Amino acid sequence: MKLDFYYWDMQCPLNSRMLRLLNKYEEHFDITTYNVANDFVLAQQQRMFFPTLTVIDGKQRCFAPLSERFFATLLRGEPVSERPYIIELGREPYEGEILPLTCENMEVAGRCIGRDCRDDCQKKAEFLRQHNGDIFGFINVENGKLLGGLEFVPSITVPYDIPKDENAAFLTCAYLSSDKYDYKSASLAALERHLAEQYSKLIAISDEVSTFPNGDLKWFLDNGFKDEGVISIEPGYCVLHLVTKSLV
Repeated sequence: MKLDFYYWDMQCPLNSRMLRLLNKYEEHFDITTYNVANDFVLAQQQRMFFPTLTVIDGKQRCFAPLSERFFATLLRGEPVSERPYIIELGREPYEGEILPLTCENMEVAGRCIGRDCRDDCQKKAEFLRQHNGDIFGFINVENGKLLGGLEFVPSITVPYDIPKDENAAFLTCAYLSSDKYDYKSASLAALERHLAEQYSKLIAISDEVSTFPNGDLKWFLDNGFKDEGVISIEPGYCVLHLVTKSLV
């Protein structure tokens, strides 16, 4: 069985973990990995709009993070299936302490993946530092616990097939999604103030109803973004929209 794994460098701390998993199973599968960070053409050819894309035997496209369960399913010869993560999102904003996201507190933001990821978080911090300088976004915390956050890079560095402009920033991550409160809006307000010093527009990608990536679409519309239309459809999994917001 052939597995093609496309990834956007260390944009997510899970990317490093997934590469280790692929190495673990390289004796069982024909695995090829592609870092699309500097290959925009390849990313566009593969219609990438997620930090990773796994293609099974050149046909089935998978978007969720790779796991031991994924490989165990393949080894048993069973089909892999993915379902979008859809919950009834809380809409009431909740603000704890809003902090700039930097190398020093990246491990706090890394808790969005639900596990300790010190080394992987530092790899992500180095990736973001190369693009953003010292501030990578803003996080919403309370008593040292991560509630939510947002991260960005300049749009001209994004391998996805999106409009690229030196005056536009791209929202790479918006987390965490909760059925109780909106933990992201407070971080968004801080991020917008920060970005307005250098950029005139913020660009993002959101699924219509799923929380992955970044969604749902209603959250963006409620926060003043404009829906620029559908940019990708993965049948049975997602309908992705490009959204934009003026910062001037």
